[in-house]
This record gives sequence, C-alpha cells and structure tokens, in this order.
Amino acid sequence: MSGETQNISTMAEKVSFDLFKWFKWDLVGTTNENFPCMKKEQHKTKAGTHPTDVVFSYKDPYLNRTVFLNTDLKSYVKGSITSTSMRKALVSLANSIDCAEGSKEWKERYSYKSGSSEVRGMLFVYNHDGDFDQSFYDVFYQSHVSETDKMQRGINLDNIPLKQGQKIHIIEPRTINYLQSIISDLSHLSHKREFPLGRNYQFFYPDLSLHKVSGSPEDHPATVELLTGPFLIIKHNDVRHCNEDTEKWEKTFDHGYVIYYNGEGKNELEFIYILDTLSKYQLLDGNEKIRIRIVHPNIYKDVRSIFMQAKETYSKEWGFDEHKQKIINTIEFHQVEFTKPRFSSIEIGWER
Repeated sequence: MSGETQNISTMAEKVSFDLFKWFKWDLVGTTNENFPCMKKEQHKTKAGTHPTDVVFSYKDPYLNRTVFLNTDLKSYVKGSITSTSMRKALVSLANSIDCAEGSKEWKERYSYKSGSSEVRGMLFVYNHDGDFDQSFYDVFYQSHVSETDKMQRGINLDNIPLKQGQKIHIIEPRTINYLQSIISDLSHLSHKREFPLGRNYQFFYPDLSLHKVSGSPEDHPATVELLTGPFLIIKHNDVRHCNEDTEKWEKTFDHGYVIYYNGEGKNELEFIYILDTLSKYQLLDGNEKIRIRIVHPNIYKDVRSIFMQAKETYSKEWGFDEHKQKIINTIEFHQVEFTKPRFSSIEIGWER
C-alpha cells in the first residue's frame, strides 16, 4: 500500500473516531486486525481470516445490553462508490460477524465486557473527495447508463449472507455529513455560550410501551438507530460559563432541548409530526426551552414559512388555549449549514 493510499484509508478512521466519540460510543480493542475464519468453505476466505478495521460499542438504553459494531471503514472517491464495491463490502461484513459471534479470539480481543451483548456489522462509507452528491442508495437499484447504453446492476439484498437476527448498519456519505454538521453546529452554539461545554448533555430516550429506558440518562449514547433516524433530541441543563473578569460561573442560557431534524421541510406535516411527538413525550409543558434546528443539503427555500404554518395548524387542530399556543410559539427554529468536510491525504500524512 502506497503512502497516499494509506493516508486515504486513514481518513475514514479519523472521521469515524472523531464522530462517534461525540455521540458517546466507545472504541474497544485494537484496530486493523484479522481473526480466523471458522467457516472457510462456506465463506470462501482465501486468506482464512476476516478483517476488523475497528470495533465500536455502546450500551443500548432500550435493549439494556452492549452492542458491538464490527466496523468496515471505507474511504472512496466519487466514482468508486458502486454497486459492485458495496456488494463486496456487505458480503465480507456479513461473513465477518457470522464468525465473530462464535470466535474465542474475537471475543477476547473486543467483547471483554461482562453482561448481555450482541455483535452487529457496520459499513462506514466515507467519501473523502466530497464530490458524491447522489443518493447513496441509488447503487442498490438497477440503472440505465446512457453513455454505454447498458444496464448497471444493483444489489440484491436477499443475496447478502446475513443469518436470522444478524444486522448490518450502513453509515453512508450524507449521514456522515449530517452528523458532522450537528457537531459543528453544537460547537458553534457552545462558543456563543448557548450550549454546555464538554459532555454535559444527554440524548433523550422516552419510555415506550414495549421498552423502558435503563441506565443513567447522562451516560446514554446516541444509538445507531437514533443517528440514522429523522430527528435527534438532545437535552441539556442550564448553560454556565466562567466570567473571565469576575472568575465566577454565570448562567448564560436556559436548560432545554435541541432537536436536529434531518429533512427538507417542504411540507408542514413534517413539522406537525415533530410537534406531536414532543407533545407525546410531554416536552411541551413550558418549562423547557425548545430549539428545532433543520440539517439537510436541500432545505426547502420557504422552510420558515412552512414551520410557522405547521405551528398554526397544529395549535388549531388541537384547540389549544392561549397558554399552550404561547408555548408552541416560543419554539425557536433555525437552519443549520450542511457541511461537507474534505481532508487532504498529504495533511493526514503529516498528522500521522
């Protein structure tokens, strides 16, 4: 592997480490290791081993067990994100977690925490040149290529050798940019003294009819399902900063919730759904500051008007009194800049 190729593969590693640390995931064991294949004929592994780029873990607050994500880190330029490359990666990952669950070596290396746990696969696809602007999931479908007048194959998910109960999660370029945009925005809010410093925040999980939340709220991570969902709710206490002149801690912002919405905002029903969800979670009681911040590469041009209409429609449909309507109207709404960070392979090389 050349120095530049090594630097490019390191980009996905660097991005994933920085990203998931913020969402309270743990990096476990060593990186870039192989472990023996236990089903060589079935998995057709020429080297007789499976690769493990990195393993992340977190305690799922609903399942009350540790989730280990056996992760394949991929760093691609735009043209190399194809159905062929993604199919190959998914098959390899499915075979890896199939062996990992029964591998003594894998467990000793990564799954040394006590208690209930499960192993899943995660494909982390980083577009390091920042030019991949189509929907990632287009590669899963057949498409007509006009230049060659040929049909381009998609990916038949039925042919991915996942066993019953096994899971593979995909974190693709747009989701990576979405999560990076959230982190960048919260750093900006913290600089403005409108969000706490450090890790003084928590991801909100309501008790559900079939699942109750376990563990301390301050320790709850953002699960992979939460990160890839339509919105993410972050709770924080009063924001306090030290006044450099008086050397005393002062409150600079009220406690409350920041909701990041991953949508275009073209239809008021999008926001009515969010408002209704907040109401069901009993967050619209007037005691907490609510901020909805929309993060998307294609935000609708009149999104603020759509949000204002949604608040009006929602209040009328539920026949809210003046007090409740006043609470709805105090909800702040902001657009967040959608970032597409690029890394130089030379710069990464210097860091290494």
